[in-house]
Amino acid sequence: MPTKKDKSPDILLVPVDFGDYYEKAIEFAQKLAPITKSQIHLLHILDLKDWWLDEVKEERLINEAFNKLLNVSRQFGLPEDSKLMVLTGKRHHKIVEYAEQENVRFILMVDNYPFAQEGKRIGSTLENVIMKATRPVITVKSVPKTIFKNVLVPLDLTKNCRINLFNSVAIALKYGSKLNIVSVIFGDIDPEKSRINEKIEKYATIYAENHIPHTKKLIRKDEDLAYQEILEYADEIKCDSIIIMTHKENVGFDNYVGAFAHHIINEANVPVISLNNASSTQTTRDLLSSIIDPLNIF
Repeated sequence: MPTKKDKSPDILLVPVDFGDYYEKAIEFAQKLAPITKSQIHLLHILDLKDWWLDEVKEERLINEAFNKLLNVSRQFGLPEDSKLMVLTGKRHHKIVEYAEQENVRFILMVDNYPFAQEGKRIGSTLENVIMKATRPVITVKSVPKTIFKNVLVPLDLTKNCRINLFNSVAIALKYGSKLNIVSVIFGDIDPEKSRINEKIEKYATIYAENHIPHTKKLIRKDEDLAYQEILEYADEIKCDSIIIMTHKENVGFDNYVGAFAHHIINEANVPVISLNNASSTQTTRDLLSSIIDPLNIF
């Protein structure tokens, strides 16, 4: 009688550029892998643009890069089933393509500019991966003591807010997370009568119906820099991750990372889970049927 095949493990993809900061992503992957029951894939991309490279030189460069990955794997003591891969091409294209082909659970990346003080920015490879990936991207600056146990969920009044809520429910149900809803209200609006408070209360009902531990926080502010309050609150509650959508509601294409998302990714002290519309669909599809939705929000 045929036996049922074991389900393939989820995959954590860690692009490695051999720069100064990639180690944090590997350390995070090592901690996340047993929680998500995942296999770690290290990927290095050689962007070979030079006309003088013949096949012999290209093969040598690929072999050298693979040996470097092998040394990294040994240095960190990665499990024997970890996969090492060297590809050639544009870095962000190949990362996105590989993630989709291998159906990875998360892409783990470290920004090349994690400590920039003036004119903070996201590196171009990271930004392009966040915009174009069909899988969630986790940006890692530090490795927290816990993972997905105390998650901050910033909400606003856009349609993306609804998608972000959906993804937070999916993560909580899968990893046993506590979710912390937070939003910012400006000016003289009565918080109790505000639209955002009404939305927070409605969404909190979803958490309660699904037996998800949660908190609610509505912050009043006079100036238009909501991200600062969100980050301060993240530190206050000692969250271990933040989940955000990267695009605004009125943007009809995935070639844009909103200003709010830029600031959160750049300045948060904890890992940030970035989702665009495509990656949001992928990460929650398998959990849709398990969500209790008494208010028909989803």
